[in-house]
Amino acid sequence: MKMGELVKKVVIWRCISIFVTLVTMCIATGDIKSATGITLFLHVLLTAGHYEFEHIWEKMHESG
Repeated sequence: MKMGELVKKVVIWRCISIFVTLVTMCIATGDIKSATGITLFLHVLLTAGHYEFEHIWEKMHESG
């Protein structure tokens, strides 16, 4: 997978997961401001982690 395609895949998945998390947190907290803050913080960390995971995975599998 090319780097551009990888980034596109990660961004699309993050948009979907951010929406799901935001809705869930709104229901759980009953407060849109808290839900938004928690969601944004969580997904910044998860996006970085997902990108690194995909990058490492590709490196491990391109040589084998």
